[in-house]
Amino acid sequence: MSPRTASPLTWLEERLETAIGSCCSNPERRIGHGNLRQEVSKWRREGEAPTNIAIVYETPGGSTTQLNITYDPETQIFSYLSQDLEGKIECQDPAEVLEMIEEHVNAIPEKRQRQLQQQIDLWVEQGMTRSELFMQLNKLLQAEFLGGRITTSELQKGIQYAIQRYADSWTED
Repeated sequence: MSPRTASPLTWLEERLETAIGSCCSNPERRIGHGNLRQEVSKWRREGEAPTNIAIVYETPGGSTTQLNITYDPETQIFSYLSQDLEGKIECQDPAEVLEMIEEHVNAIPEKRQRQLQQQIDLWVEQGMTRSELFMQLNKLLQAEFLGGRITTSELQKGIQYAIQRYADSWTED
């Protein structure tokens, strides 16, 4: 089925299932992508019936991030915020929307790692000892909330980063 034979929304939904599914194929990948999931909801307002597509995931510690795409079936236009969140992008090509989503999804592991490093920076600045910090990292590894949990790879990189931060702060004193 091509974008020309299916409705643009149907075409996108089918491809989205595959794209999201590939990031959740095993527990380590699922956690590494922040318990990535999608939700499609149709709603009515003032005679219109737009569809909202939400791509949702968490960063370490449980902060939720959401990417929203709205589809207007009358105009067959998809709209979403630009990457810098300053503007609104509109297009009729579902392949363009899928590409934007895939770029965003592929960047999730890196975003999660940056978030973990920011948390480590905060802990170090608060004067947390190494053992306290490692205990906090261990809690993130075992967190019940799937999206807020970290992977063993994120833990390893987090520990390396923490050791470097402590070494840097020790030499600054």
